[in-house]
Amino acid sequence: MGVGGRPMPWTDVVVAISTAIIAVLLALPAVASFFLFRELRRAVALLERAADTLQQEIVPAVQSVRGVVEQATQVAGTVRGELEAVVDTSRDLRGRVKRAADAAQARLSDLETLLDVVYEEVEDTALDVASALRTTRRGVGMFSAMKRAFLRRGR
Repeated sequence: MGVGGRPMPWTDVVVAISTAIIAVLLALPAVASFFLFRELRRAVALLERAADTLQQEIVPAVQSVRGVVEQATQVAGTVRGELEAVVDTSRDLRGRVKRAADAAQARLSDLETLLDVVYEEVEDTALDVASALRTTRRGVGMFSAMKRAFLRRGR
């Protein structure tokens, strides 16, 4: 019913219903936005808690990993230094061994030459001794022959 007990014209009823429908349609997004914002706030709070938890757990782990990496770098540097020292020592030893082998080769060559000379000298001496023995035998043979000749004459 309208004002003063009279019925409302149908156009006013349609306008009133349309206005009410428009008001409800405009209120629905606002209510939906309210619920959406509330859920978003909860999700953000949940994400913040998860981020805090991750930060509390991951930051120490990352720091530990950094410490391990630093130690590994130090160990690698130490190992590198030691390997370089071993390589330097190896080069030095190789040079010494090569020089010693060269010196030994030279000495062996000198020894071989000396042995050749000694062999020739021994050979010459042996020939001289053999010659002297032959001469001595001839001399002894002559003395024996002379002795026999003198002994036969004396008899």
